[in-house]
Amino acid sequence: MKQARQQYDFAPKKLPAQARSRATFDALVDSCTWLLPRLGYAGTTTNHIADRAGVNIASLYEYFPGKDAIVAQVAERMVERVLSKLGEGANRVFEAEADDAVRLWIEIIYETVSREKELVTIFTREVPYTNDLPPIRDVGIRLLQFSQAVRERAAGFVRQDFSKASLHLLINLVTSSILQAIHNPPKDVTRRVLLDELSRRVEDWIRDPAHRQGRPAT
Repeated sequence: MKQARQQYDFAPKKLPAQARSRATFDALVDSCTWLLPRLGYAGTTTNHIADRAGVNIASLYEYFPGKDAIVAQVAERMVERVLSKLGEGANRVFEAEADDAVRLWIEIIYETVSREKELVTIFTREVPYTNDLPPIRDVGIRLLQFSQAVRERAAGFVRQDFSKASLHLLINLVTSSILQAIHNPPKDVTRRVLLDELSRRVEDWIRDPAHRQGRPAT
């Protein structure tokens, strides 16, 4: 008989309305953020989170139904940090020379994800419901929207037949390749060589042939 899928409660019981309650709420989320890479998902308990935050366990349960609702907040804030950094980096990409733009974009993604490496590892390898978390489910949509904006700004650089399906595949290619490079880097290839090659592959896929030859796209 197929085992019933476990149900998780990801929503906080309530959101803080005042500065003091916000401080307590944030301390609990920050505590969980610190503990997850050190104790792992299974090893992190609500008692650990409350102790680390300097909050009594009753206060924790005033805001959260359990550990998983706090973990969901950790995921949401991690996603927001990543997308914020990518948004900041987009301006650097727009200002770069055309021949440097893709390589810079790849480097910015790599650096941004690397800063979250410990948490990303926990969410990809230990948390049993990562793909069910609303912020994780939404990140693909938001990355697509972000990439579409980049494509529109770089219209003269991108080939005209580069479709929405191609954009989906490109996002998957870049993110999966970078995650692999961060978590399991090859021993016989340097990071620079790996990212250079990824950049070349992306350029071959998206770049307008006329632009590649040094002529303005028509």
